[in-house]
Amino acid sequence: MKYALLGIGQAGLRHYEAFERIKGIKLIGFTEFDQKKAKKFSKKYNVKKYKNLNEIINLKPDFIIIALPHSFRVKEISLCCKNKINLIIEKPLALNINQLKLIEKYISSNKLIHTISFVHRYRKEVLKTKNLISNNYIGGLKFISEIMISQKNALLPKWIDIKKKSGGGVLLYNAIHSIDKLCFLANSNIDYVFAKKTNINKKIDVEDVITISINFKNGLLANLIAVFVPYKTTPKWETKIFGVSGQIDINIRKGLVLIKNNKIKNFDYSEYYKKKWSKL
Repeated sequence: MKYALLGIGQAGLRHYEAFERIKGIKLIGFTEFDQKKAKKFSKKYNVKKYKNLNEIINLKPDFIIIALPHSFRVKEISLCCKNKINLIIEKPLALNINQLKLIEKYISSNKLIHTISFVHRYRKEVLKTKNLISNNYIGGLKFISEIMISQKNALLPKWIDIKKKSGGGVLLYNAIHSIDKLCFLANSNIDYVFAKKTNINKKIDVEDVITISINFKNGLLANLIAVFVPYKTTPKWETKIFGVSGQIDINIRKGLVLIKNNKIKNFDYSEYYKKKWSKL
């Protein structure tokens, strides 16, 4: 299989590194706004840079990865769909609801594979939790508490702080993964939400703190808190799931704890992640 890559920022590079580990898949071309970055990437990996998406489409790739800034996706997604090209799209799918409506007709009308890069639902600890829930280890779910706290990396692109380019701050860059994970574990669509935002860093154009109450259609309640601080902090990505007969606590990149019948069982995946990251 052959593929192309639109954008070689942090997200684009992670996709490239991942596909390089899969036999039989080859990157045949890419586009990038930053000419200096593009030249370095092209020379290092011996991959040709193309001027625009039309040139990429002429190569007839099996799929295209879109890892562009949020505000540069509608035209590219629409053009790929019109040319019947499968897509992997970095989250979020669009900048706002109006853009989503523009591309919805293209995505829904073609029998193609279009996927958004919600990767965290496939972590070992999350999949194990899903299995435990599906096998009724803690009974019917009643409430989930999700807390996501991290320091804003200085190497992140500057456009994420500009609302007209990013569409939002911590909600669209970090917490969107938590929302996807909650939907995955709840096995239900969202009925309605109530949310409030604020800013620790007053110099940016988007929110860096958000709290969301989520009501799922199956009756499950969830609360999500996401914070993106501009200084050193104690990072945390923790999920506490309460069922009628037990509880599961997920600690991302570490493992999970199952609490049932006054007994505690640990599932430790920390060594798995140490080995995984050491190979990258």
